[in-house]
Amino acid sequence: MDALSQVLRSLRLRGSFYAVWDVAGPWGLGFRPSRAAPFHYVESGTMWVVTDDGRQHELAAGDMLVLFDGAGHAIADRPDRKAPPIEQVMAALPDGWTHRHGGAGAPGRLVCGKFAIDERDSGPASLRELPPVVHLRGARDGLAPILALLVEELRGGAAGAERAAALLTEALLIRVLREVLDAGGPTGPGWIEGLRDPQIAAALAEIHARPETAWSLARLAQLAGLSRSVFAERFHARVGASPMAYLARWRLQLAARWLRETALTVSEVLDRLGYASPAAFHRAFKREHGLAPTAYRRVHAAPASAAPSADASLEWRPPHARRRG
Repeated sequence: MDALSQVLRSLRLRGSFYAVWDVAGPWGLGFRPSRAAPFHYVESGTMWVVTDDGRQHELAAGDMLVLFDGAGHAIADRPDRKAPPIEQVMAALPDGWTHRHGGAGAPGRLVCGKFAIDERDSGPASLRELPPVVHLRGARDGLAPILALLVEELRGGAAGAERAAALLTEALLIRVLREVLDAGGPTGPGWIEGLRDPQIAAALAEIHARPETAWSLARLAQLAGLSRSVFAERFHARVGASPMAYLARWRLQLAARWLRETALTVSEVLDRLGYASPAAFHRAFKREHGLAPTAYRRVHAAPASAAPSADASLEWRPPHARRRG
């Protein structure tokens, strides 16, 4: 079973906002901290990303930088360039996905976007468990075709381009995650570290794919091909939680999602997730989400016609674009 695909289902990647920029020095764009993970892809030219805490990254043509920690940052032609907020810049520009910015100096072209997840999901998998900054130098074999298609859709602006770009971004995130997995650098405990261990990854895949199963430590250890004690110790070291605690959080994340997005009753939800005791489910749900299941649905359930989550893309849109959205 594909462990990465199963975990990605829990992340619920949402369509992000994109803009393609034709820039010329002097220029700069400032980005405030975000719950999402901003990324920048350099089509041509050279530029700098400087985070609010002073980290500097020089980008060349073909480079891609992802800030999985959502840090506030600036991207500009020089590391010391003053960068106005992107909202301020875009408010003065015509609506659309392609923009010009800067002066008459050295030119460059870039794509700005975000990997945004459903903010209401608070389960065990999170983008925050990835390295704070991932700098991919030069167009990788797997990334280059996706990035080329993304640029083509955004610059072409044909019918359906926004939806095509959102789907391409999902594929782009998968490619980036593969690069992170293959890189092997330290990330600290979390799901990405668990996926780097084939035996722990096998258990993670089953937990995410079949949360309703009456999993026990012994059954998960058997799937991993390890003794219970070795499996429990390795799972906790890699993932940062015990196998049963991780399973419990994933079940409660699914329960909250179904209460928000489906017409399933509370009884049907707990039955589908394998809870034998309604009282135990109610206690666990309230401990995790701060509300009893019925109250949670009343507060968080969206109308059938509503989008599954607030779109983080609105953060970068100018006011006139927000009104039309």
